[in-house]
Amino acid sequence: MSEQETTIEDRNFRRYQWFVRTTALAIAIGLLWGGSVAVPALSPFIALAAWLATRTFRVLTVLGLVVTVIVLVHPRWFCRWLCPLGLCAEGASRLGRRWGRRPRKSTPLGQWILWLTLGGALFGWPLLLWLDPLVIFAGLFGLTTLRSVPAACLTTLPALAVLLLSLAWPHIWCGQLCPLGALQDLLSHPGRRWHKRAVSTSDSGLPLARRAILGAAVGAASASALRLTGTAATRPLRPPGAIAKPEFLTVCVRCGNCIRVCPTRIIEPDLGRHGLTSLMSPVLHFQNGYCREDCTRCTRVCPSGALTPLTRKFKRRVRIGLPQVDMNVCLLGEDRECSECRRWCPYDAIRYVFSETEYCLIPQIDPAKCNGCGACEMACPVKPKKAIVVVPLG
Repeated sequence: MSEQETTIEDRNFRRYQWFVRTTALAIAIGLLWGGSVAVPALSPFIALAAWLATRTFRVLTVLGLVVTVIVLVHPRWFCRWLCPLGLCAEGASRLGRRWGRRPRKSTPLGQWILWLTLGGALFGWPLLLWLDPLVIFAGLFGLTTLRSVPAACLTTLPALAVLLLSLAWPHIWCGQLCPLGALQDLLSHPGRRWHKRAVSTSDSGLPLARRAILGAAVGAASASALRLTGTAATRPLRPPGAIAKPEFLTVCVRCGNCIRVCPTRIIEPDLGRHGLTSLMSPVLHFQNGYCREDCTRCTRVCPSGALTPLTRKFKRRVRIGLPQVDMNVCLLGEDRECSECRRWCPYDAIRYVFSETEYCLIPQIDPAKCNGCGACEMACPVKPKKAIVVVPLG
């Protein structure tokens, strides 16, 4: 084959590759715009770290495993053909090169991020799982699903940071920082990667095996320390099926899947009200809706295992919180008629009893029936402060 024919063939291949990548980007945008939850679940990084952290296998994990199998045969296949954030970063890198910016070699931080996260996952704390590129890309769609403008802006910051880094130092994200890319490098040729003569020391000055052991050890030590000391400033209400606190804070990747699928829009990202460690994690607000008794969507779309899948029948026994009544605000305390909280309760967990101390009827909650769905808080007609409010357990 002549040199000219080879050039034409390479050019046609690049055109075909760009067509496939732009099509994959359009499909990812369409899926996320339409509320699909499949995009973050495609990441082998999330699938592996979530399995190590929760020791459970989820239906969505199958998507990540399929990509893993392909990557074992074709190195960086996902990066070269499907990754939507990778295509955006490459576009920013090309623009940066036109502006005179040049790639810069640096320590392969993506490998350190990978091993720190997997080491922490062994102790239930996958520390940097939120740096997965599919999670970062999904965060862009907070602009279309979130009511809060500050929350929507915060979800887009990681993606903007990736684009700005790629503009300033072309190809630095995909080549040096992305943990999913580092995982694909590790999976593509495991035998060659671990062979002493085949593994280069790289800019970090350490062979891969030593970096893996050191990174995983640091991640495990950090996870152990956070398990003992890391807590949110206050305890928020979490979606049903949330795993035990404080592991939830690091297993949750802030992908927004649960927020997008909630039919009553009661799930919102935390803006730091419950501490910095809880930032952008999902919390519940019952002012305008409640957790419907027939809905388990959020528990089925979590890609990381932060929310345990629930059936409708079992959901009745999973407590979100417990209502508390303030008789200083309640209409019954003013000798006025009101039965909204009992009328709206889907679990028949509220009844009215006469209180000798208050000398009036008061709402009484049956903890054996109530799961803290928030219907009573939503229905309470008192404003701005509700007379009945669901509070976290413990």
